[in-house]
Amino acid sequence: MVPSFPKLAGLGERYLYEQLVAIRDGERVIAQMAGQVDNKTDQELADLAAYYDGFERSGGQTDPKLADLGEKVYRAGVAERGVAACTACHGPQGHGNDPAGFPALAGQHAEYLEGQLKAYATGYEQPGEGRYTDGESKIMRSNAFGLSDLELKAVASYIAGLQ
Repeated sequence: MVPSFPKLAGLGERYLYEQLVAIRDGERVIAQMAGQVDNKTDQELADLAAYYDGFERSGGQTDPKLADLGEKVYRAGVAERGVAACTACHGPQGHGNDPAGFPALAGQHAEYLEGQLKAYATGYEQPGEGRYTDGESKIMRSNAFGLSDLELKAVASYIAGLQ
């Protein structure tokens, strides 16, 4: 309901679990989550992840002015800057790859996605800052860092409209 908050429904059980653990263990700091999962066991977090993943996500809309650029970045990446296509991990329709831990993105709030991409870019440029829960591969950090502000906004908007 709040565009700056994520839609958890159908995000992917493995991804949700990993993020909840990272929040609980202080690896991913989210002010709005303070105290929400601090004392949860691994099993309780796994149960929460399964619960939220079991819901169907609501759709969103793409800003028509950003659609072409967003689709280009999502489907092809930006080769000259080493940015991989989002489809490689998140799938052509944004349904993710749960066994691999890549979240479903289709229909996610554009504002939330843009904020997360900016946080990943910050994590690449300034280790210890922003988001860095993408492991040693740094795939999200390096991809987000390689995108302009307009490309970040456009791909976030495009993903919001995927169904």
